[in-house]
Amino acid sequence: MAKKEDISNATLATLLVVAIVVSVGGTYVVLQRTPGITGLYTGTSQTGTISFNEQGVLSIRLTDADSSFGNITANGTGVCTISTDQAAGSGGVNCFKTEGVNSMTLNNDGNVNASVTINATGFSLGTGGGQNFKATDSTGACPGAGTLTTAFTGLPQGAAAAVCTNMYFVDGDDDLTIDYQLLIGTDVLPGNQTENVTFWAAQV
Repeated sequence: MAKKEDISNATLATLLVVAIVVSVGGTYVVLQRTPGITGLYTGTSQTGTISFNEQGVLSIRLTDADSSFGNITANGTGVCTISTDQAAGSGGVNCFKTEGVNSMTLNNDGNVNASVTINATGFSLGTGGGQNFKATDSTGACPGAGTLTTAFTGLPQGAAAAVCTNMYFVDGDDDLTIDYQLLIGTDVLPGNQTENVTFWAAQV
């Protein structure tokens, strides 16, 4: 029995030595092949992306929103024709006004070009009466790419009329001067009248 126990112990000892050798050898081989502990290997360069989305903003505003003819004196001999771009005390046809030049200034303060139209609530201007508007471009706001209404044209109370079909938004090139003309019949009674004028914009 003692001899069998000795053989068994020797066998166990041999197996233990073999196991240690195999473990040490395996570890040595792994360490020789691995240059160090790193993250996931991905190569020498990586490419990412940067992006943005510029939002278009459609916006117009009147930087000078009031046009007043002041006191108009008609001579009663015919329809009075007078406009905001005339100097104070200057005569229209059959009348004159007391206020100086008092135009409106329309600005495109968005970041897209706009097609701009206009309409109004209307005056009571009597027999032969009417009202017109025109736009003046002194900044390059409505160049060749757009159609600008430069001569006095009927100011509608219904469907809007074109002011500029392609109004620029770039600062310094984005202002239009708007003038108005009134035709006042001889049968209009004295008194103050006021109307609202609305500008409409659509992106182009």
